[in-house]
Amino acid sequence: MLAQYCYLIRTTVIALLLLFTPIMSSADTRQRLEPEPSLESLSQSTQTAPLPLGTLLDSEGKPITVPNQVQSSFEYAAPTLTPTEPPKATKSTKDTQSTKATKSKKLTRKQQLASREHVANDPNCRWLDKRMDQLEAQLGGKQDNAAAHQADELSARQKEWQCLKCGAEGPAQNDHSKCQYRR
Repeated sequence: MLAQYCYLIRTTVIALLLLFTPIMSSADTRQRLEPEPSLESLSQSTQTAPLPLGTLLDSEGKPITVPNQVQSSFEYAAPTLTPTEPPKATKSTKDTQSTKATKSKKLTRKQQLASREHVANDPNCRWLDKRMDQLEAQLGGKQDNAAAHQADELSARQKEWQCLKCGAEGPAQNDHSKCQYRR
């Protein structure tokens, strides 16, 4: 009995498949009946008029005009800026007056080592100069207990500055370990 039902279902499925197969195959045959383009028809141009010079076609076949003046990125000229204010000096006028006076007379070796007018070409000296500028700005004339640690660090950095010879030629190779500020 079960075998008969399986046979019946199987034949029904096969019959349905046979019914729908001609529909699918007829679509395929319609495509096959359309003539394939030949080499002669492909080589013939569908346009009747030639394009004028300087035009291109977009994806729909419409002409696009190309602008005549195209600026290259190599021809870029940056706008000129006129300064409205004179640049501000980083050091105060008091410092500049004292440096003018010191320029006129030759500094001693000890004064040259302590001076921060010239910074040696050394990364440690450049950092030390910036750090001392920071500490001086933070102190800014304050003399209270809150700024005591900054004043202590500033005096230690000034000693390190002199030891590393940052005001003159810069540190020797063994000066780094000898002069390093230790807390």
